[in-house]
Amino acid sequence: MAAMERWLPALGVAVGLGLMTVAMVAEGQPAPEPSAPEAVSPAAGPGPDGGGPRMRHGWGRHGQGGFWTLAPEQRCKEGYAREAGFLAYLGAKLDLTAPQQPLWDKYHQAMLDSAGKQRQVCLDNAGAPQADVTALARRDHMEKFLTARLDALHATRAPLEALYQSLTPEQRALLDHPRGRGPEPRR
Repeated sequence: MAAMERWLPALGVAVGLGLMTVAMVAEGQPAPEPSAPEAVSPAAGPGPDGGGPRMRHGWGRHGQGGFWTLAPEQRCKEGYAREAGFLAYLGAKLDLTAPQQPLWDKYHQAMLDSAGKQRQVCLDNAGAPQADVTALARRDHMEKFLTARLDALHATRAPLEALYQSLTPEQRALLDHPRGRGPEPRR
């Protein structure tokens, strides 16, 4: 029972971040970029707990190092830093024209503002002593995470639509699949 009390709060954070990633990918927005090349495999399907993508290698398995072994507060900060870094990378990769740049800036700022709010919800929920977390508290935490994510989707929709309409077909393809489509199929 004690082991369960230790990992349940982390599970709430993991599920929230997993849902955030899945929602961003589903809407065509860039997901946070892992700092290791084999961190997240969205195509791998749900994890064993059913709450987010299954992680591969040492980055995702509890106790093997990487993101999920960080303290909850550090995971909140790391997730935001990864999002900010990936947005900077994507903006540079899009090679925007002068008329497109203000649209990107508006979208980029909306994404950063939303990620900052989600980081704050994460930090607010990360400090609860693990022994005091009840089923009702976990449910409340999940609701806060999901509400923050939904607010982010609403706040970034209009800037994304305006930006998307200004992009060339090549830029749209990059924004639609910011990490590419994966390896070529075998013949």
